[in-house]
Amino acid sequence: MKAMELFLEGKNKNYALMLELINSLYFGSKKSLSRSEISDMAERYGISAEFNLSQSLMNENEPYNLYLLDKNIDGDYSLHIESSVPIQPYKIEKQWLKHILKNPKLKLFLEDVTITKLEALLADYDDIVSEDALTINRPCIQLQQVEEGLSRNFKLLVKAILENKGIEYSYTTRSNELLQNCRGIPYKIEYSMKEDCFYLISYSLEDKRPIKSLLSGFKDIKLMDLEVEYNISPEEIQKSIDAKKAEKPILLRIKDVNNTLERALFQFSCFERELDYIEESDAYLLSIFYYEFEREEVISRIFSLGKHAIVVEPEDIKAEIIKRLQQLKEKYSSIP
Repeated sequence: MKAMELFLEGKNKNYALMLELINSLYFGSKKSLSRSEISDMAERYGISAEFNLSQSLMNENEPYNLYLLDKNIDGDYSLHIESSVPIQPYKIEKQWLKHILKNPKLKLFLEDVTITKLEALLADYDDIVSEDALTINRPCIQLQQVEEGLSRNFKLLVKAILENKGIEYSYTTRSNELLQNCRGIPYKIEYSMKEDCFYLISYSLEDKRPIKSLLSGFKDIKLMDLEVEYNISPEEIQKSIDAKKAEKPILLRIKDVNNTLERALFQFSCFERELDYIEESDAYLLSIFYYEFEREEVISRIFSLGKHAIVVEPEDIKAEIIKRLQQLKEKYSSIP
């Protein structure tokens, strides 16, 4: 009976373990797992030791053995079955997917033929979001359609990142200056909900430093082979970019007045964040992790939150905020 519980929706953490175990061995480069790796995986999913699932996986728990794995000569375990497990989405997930299909940005991630197939498969499902029941208010205009140029650049940059390639390109800055014959190595793409736009963090081969650029500014992107022209490894690039991470995150104390918390999460949607609630003071602590080359952008966004968001640390950011507030006070106090 315990073995049958494995497939009940109410016991889905057990099913999730089986899904990861089988599919990782079937599709992954590593085709076997040790006893400790199987036990660690079961423990990571929080499965009770009383269930003895790891023993059942290793066929040491009669009469509840699952016989999904075979023990090899070296003591490790490999798949007994020659199949993967298809992922079965729930009805609510299909309804969400139908809603997502309406987002024009989906064309950046899926081909038109794939979107058409999904629309046909989900034809009998309702959209989980009713247009009559939900109104989304945004302080910015959302992208209504994806231009062909943006779609092409997005896919080229993703290809460059996945294949560790460099790029040659032209770039139009915010001030409408055209930079030509630029070369760089893409690192990652970020999305800002606030501006409804994508950014690329890359390593500039001319400036020998990380830079952050609007994806919409790229023109005439061409992929190039790094091994031939540049003696720099992906690991070295990652180290140089990681070295630009701020030593400490910015910690904001937020009182949720006038939707300040919602606005803060919106403002910093393209940054790594952590949020904690302090019950004693009925306030939130928002940690914002950023790169040094994003410092000015972060400070500008903090200013937009108003008096209900206070910088707790680090001290240099607090001092910079105070300095700018004093400059603003002096500037406007002199106006008759």
